[in-house]
Amino acid sequence: MALGNNSSSIYLDLRNGKVYRYSKTNEPGTTATQTAKGETRYFYIYDFVEGHVTNFSTRQEDIQGKLKLKFQIHLKDGNDDYIVKMDVDSSYFRMFCSVIPNIDWNFPVRLIPRIKEEQGVKKSSLITVNNGKPCKFAFTRENPNGKPEVTFTKNKKGEVIDIDREEEQQFFFNLIADAKTKLVHPAVAQPAPTSDRVATNVKPAQNFSEDEAFEDDDLPF
Repeated sequence: MALGNNSSSIYLDLRNGKVYRYSKTNEPGTTATQTAKGETRYFYIYDFVEGHVTNFSTRQEDIQGKLKLKFQIHLKDGNDDYIVKMDVDSSYFRMFCSVIPNIDWNFPVRLIPRIKEEQGVKKSSLITVNNGKPCKFAFTRENPNGKPEVTFTKNKKGEVIDIDREEEQQFFFNLIADAKTKLVHPAVAQPAPTSDRVATNVKPAQNFSEDEAFEDDDLPF
Protein backbone atom coordinates (compact mmCIF):
# COMPACT_ATOMS: atom_id res chain seq x y z
CA MET A 1 0.00 0.00 0.00
CA ALA A 2 1.29 3.47 -0.86
CA LEU A 3 0.83 6.50 1.38
CA GLY A 4 0.53 10.06 0.17
CA ASN A 5 -1.13 13.42 0.54
CA ASN A 6 -2.84 15.39 -2.18
CA SER A 7 -2.83 19.14 -1.74
CA SER A 8 -3.86 21.89 -4.09
CA SER A 9 -3.21 25.54 -3.32
CA ILE A 10 -5.57 28.25 -4.48
CA TYR A 11 -3.70 31.03 -6.28
CA LEU A 12 -4.90 34.59 -5.72
CA ASP A 13 -3.73 37.88 -7.25
CA LEU A 14 -3.83 41.29 -5.66
CA ARG A 15 -4.70 43.85 -8.32
CA ASN A 16 -7.12 46.67 -9.05
CA GLY A 17 -7.79 46.98 -5.33
CA LYS A 18 -9.28 43.48 -5.07
CA VAL A 19 -8.38 39.81 -4.61
CA TYR A 20 -8.70 37.86 -7.88
CA ARG A 21 -9.13 34.09 -8.24
CA TYR A 22 -8.93 32.74 -11.78
CA SER A 23 -11.64 30.45 -13.15
CA LYS A 24 -11.16 28.39 -16.31
CA THR A 25 -14.84 28.68 -17.18
CA ASN A 26 -17.71 31.14 -16.77
CA GLU A 27 -18.97 29.86 -13.42
CA PRO A 28 -21.75 31.50 -11.36
CA GLY A 29 -20.26 34.34 -9.34
CA THR A 30 -17.38 35.02 -11.74
CA THR A 31 -16.68 38.29 -13.53
CA ALA A 32 -15.57 38.44 -17.17
CA THR A 33 -12.51 40.59 -17.92
CA GLN A 34 -10.70 41.41 -21.16
CA THR A 35 -6.95 40.96 -21.56
CA ALA A 36 -4.74 43.31 -23.58
CA LYS A 37 -5.00 40.78 -26.42
CA GLY A 38 -8.79 40.89 -26.34
CA GLU A 39 -9.18 37.49 -24.68
CA THR A 40 -11.97 36.94 -22.17
CA ARG A 41 -11.03 35.56 -18.78
CA TYR A 42 -13.16 34.84 -15.74
CA PHE A 43 -12.41 35.61 -12.11
CA TYR A 44 -13.96 35.37 -8.69
CA ILE A 45 -13.33 38.76 -7.08
CA TYR A 46 -13.07 39.24 -3.31
CA ASP A 47 -12.45 42.12 -0.92
CA PHE A 48 -9.90 40.37 1.29
CA VAL A 49 -8.18 37.11 2.12
CA GLU A 50 -7.26 35.84 5.57
CA GLY A 51 -5.17 33.00 6.97
CA HIS A 52 -2.08 31.99 8.93
CA VAL A 53 1.15 32.80 7.09
CA THR A 54 3.03 29.55 6.53
CA ASN A 55 5.68 30.58 3.99
CA PHE A 56 7.00 33.22 1.60
CA SER A 57 8.29 32.59 -1.92
CA THR A 58 8.92 34.25 -5.28
CA ARG A 59 8.28 33.26 -8.87
CA GLN A 60 8.81 34.78 -12.29
CA GLU A 61 5.84 35.18 -14.62
CA ASP A 62 5.75 36.07 -18.29
CA ILE A 63 3.47 39.11 -18.61
CA GLN A 64 3.00 40.08 -22.25
CA GLY A 65 6.50 38.95 -23.14
CA LYS A 66 8.20 40.49 -20.11
CA LEU A 67 9.37 38.55 -17.07
CA LYS A 68 8.00 39.95 -13.82
CA LEU A 69 9.04 38.90 -10.33
CA LYS A 70 6.12 38.01 -8.09
CA PHE A 71 6.19 37.84 -4.30
CA GLN A 72 3.97 35.13 -2.80
CA ILE A 73 2.45 34.90 0.66
CA HIS A 74 1.35 31.37 1.60
CA LEU A 75 -1.73 31.31 3.83
CA LYS A 76 -3.60 28.48 5.51
CA ASP A 77 -7.20 28.72 6.70
CA GLY A 78 -8.53 25.41 7.99
CA ASN A 79 -8.13 22.92 5.15
CA ASP A 80 -7.66 25.65 2.55
CA ASP A 81 -4.24 26.74 1.31
CA TYR A 82 -3.85 30.05 -0.52
CA ILE A 83 -0.93 31.57 -2.36
CA VAL A 84 -1.36 35.32 -2.65
CA LYS A 85 0.68 36.88 -5.47
CA MET A 86 1.73 40.49 -5.92
CA ASP A 87 4.28 42.32 -8.07
CA VAL A 88 7.56 43.02 -6.30
CA ASP A 89 7.50 46.53 -7.79
CA SER A 90 3.97 47.22 -6.50
CA SER A 91 2.79 49.30 -3.55
CA TYR A 92 1.09 46.13 -2.23
CA PHE A 93 4.53 44.56 -1.76
CA ARG A 94 6.07 47.65 -0.20
CA MET A 95 3.16 48.17 2.18
CA PHE A 96 3.15 44.55 3.33
CA CYS A 97 6.91 44.56 3.91
CA SER A 98 6.63 47.83 5.81
CA VAL A 99 4.42 46.22 8.48
CA ILE A 100 6.28 42.90 8.81
CA PRO A 101 8.06 43.88 12.08
CA ASN A 102 4.65 44.64 13.64
CA ILE A 103 2.98 41.33 12.73
CA ASP A 104 2.39 38.72 15.43
CA TRP A 105 2.75 35.47 13.49
CA ASN A 106 0.80 33.60 16.17
CA PHE A 107 -2.34 35.11 14.64
CA PRO A 108 -3.71 35.10 11.08
CA VAL A 109 -3.32 38.10 8.81
CA ARG A 110 -6.05 39.63 6.72
CA LEU A 111 -4.93 41.30 3.50
CA ILE A 112 -7.26 44.05 2.26
CA PRO A 113 -6.17 45.63 -1.03
CA ARG A 114 -7.55 49.05 -1.90
CA ILE A 115 -7.43 51.46 -4.82
CA LYS A 116 -8.44 55.09 -5.05
CA GLU A 117 -8.08 57.80 -7.64
CA GLU A 118 -6.47 61.15 -6.89
CA GLN A 119 -6.29 63.82 -9.57
CA GLY A 120 -6.79 61.22 -12.26
CA VAL A 121 -4.09 58.91 -10.89
CA LYS A 122 -5.03 55.51 -9.43
CA LYS A 123 -3.15 54.61 -6.24
CA SER A 124 -3.09 51.12 -4.74
CA SER A 125 -2.71 50.39 -1.05
CA LEU A 126 -2.80 47.37 1.24
CA ILE A 127 -4.17 47.15 4.77
CA THR A 128 -2.80 44.23 6.77
CA VAL A 129 -4.97 43.30 9.76
CA ASN A 130 -3.46 41.15 12.50
CA ASN A 131 -5.05 40.15 15.80
CA GLY A 132 -8.03 42.38 15.03
CA LYS A 133 -6.08 45.58 14.33
CA PRO A 134 -4.56 47.21 11.23
CA CYS A 135 -0.78 46.91 11.38
CA LYS A 136 1.24 50.12 11.58
CA PHE A 137 4.17 50.87 9.29
CA ALA A 138 7.61 50.20 10.76
CA PHE A 139 9.32 52.24 8.00
CA THR A 140 8.02 55.67 7.04
CA ARG A 141 9.33 58.82 5.40
CA GLU A 142 9.69 60.48 8.80
CA ASN A 143 11.20 57.41 10.48
CA PRO A 144 12.86 55.12 7.89
CA ASN A 145 14.40 52.97 10.68
CA GLY A 146 17.28 51.81 8.48
CA LYS A 147 15.38 51.34 5.23
CA PRO A 148 17.49 52.59 2.29
CA GLU A 149 16.31 55.65 0.41
CA VAL A 150 14.76 55.28 -3.02
CA THR A 151 16.67 57.04 -5.82
CA PHE A 152 14.64 59.21 -8.20
CA THR A 153 16.05 60.37 -11.55
CA LYS A 154 14.47 63.52 -13.00
CA ASN A 155 14.72 65.23 -16.37
CA LYS A 156 15.37 68.93 -16.90
CA LYS A 157 11.68 69.68 -16.34
CA GLY A 158 11.86 68.09 -12.90
CA GLU A 159 9.74 65.14 -13.98
CA VAL A 160 10.58 61.71 -12.54
CA ILE A 161 11.78 59.47 -15.37
CA ASP A 162 13.25 56.57 -13.36
CA ILE A 163 12.97 55.12 -9.85
CA ASP A 164 15.70 52.89 -8.43
CA ARG A 165 14.36 50.63 -5.66
CA GLU A 166 17.06 47.96 -5.81
CA GLU A 167 18.49 48.66 -2.32
CA GLU A 168 15.01 48.98 -0.84
CA GLN A 169 13.92 45.65 -2.34
CA GLN A 170 17.02 43.90 -1.00
CA PHE A 171 16.28 45.38 2.43
CA PHE A 172 12.73 44.02 2.24
CA PHE A 173 13.87 40.57 1.10
CA ASN A 174 16.29 40.40 4.04
CA LEU A 175 13.37 41.31 6.28
CA ILE A 176 11.25 38.57 4.69
CA ALA A 177 14.03 35.99 5.18
CA ASP A 178 14.21 36.88 8.87
CA ALA A 179 10.41 36.77 9.24
CA LYS A 180 10.36 33.33 7.61
CA THR A 181 12.29 31.94 10.59
CA LYS A 182 9.63 33.26 12.99
CA LEU A 183 6.51 31.81 11.35
CA VAL A 184 4.28 29.69 13.59
CA HIS A 185 2.80 26.35 12.54
CA PRO A 186 -1.00 26.65 12.15
CA ALA A 187 -1.50 23.70 14.50
CA VAL A 188 -0.24 25.76 17.44
CA ALA A 189 -1.21 29.24 16.21
CA GLN A 190 -4.03 31.34 17.64
CA PRO A 191 -7.37 31.83 15.84
CA ALA A 192 -8.42 35.20 14.47
CA PRO A 193 -10.67 37.35 16.71
CA THR A 194 -13.51 36.68 14.24
CA SER A 195 -14.46 33.56 12.30
CA ASP A 196 -14.46 35.34 8.91
CA ARG A 197 -12.67 33.55 6.11
CA VAL A 198 -12.10 34.43 2.47
CA ALA A 199 -14.82 36.91 1.54
CA THR A 200 -17.45 35.72 -0.88
CA ASN A 201 -19.65 38.81 -0.57
CA VAL A 202 -19.15 42.37 -1.72
CA LYS A 203 -18.48 43.85 1.72
CA PRO A 204 -15.70 42.81 4.13
CA ALA A 205 -17.01 41.76 7.54
CA GLN A 206 -14.52 44.19 9.11
CA ASN A 207 -14.36 47.30 6.96
CA PHE A 208 -11.19 49.21 7.94
CA SER A 209 -10.78 52.51 6.14
CA GLU A 210 -7.38 53.72 4.97
CA ASP A 211 -7.65 56.73 7.30
CA GLU A 212 -8.26 54.41 10.25
CA ALA A 213 -5.40 52.12 9.31
CA PHE A 214 -2.84 54.85 8.69
CA GLU A 215 -4.01 57.58 11.08
CA ASP A 216 -0.73 57.84 13.04
CA ASP A 217 1.66 57.09 10.22
CA ASP A 218 2.81 58.64 6.99
CA LEU A 219 3.21 56.36 3.99
CA PRO A 220 6.29 54.13 3.75
CA PHE A 221 7.33 55.57 0.36
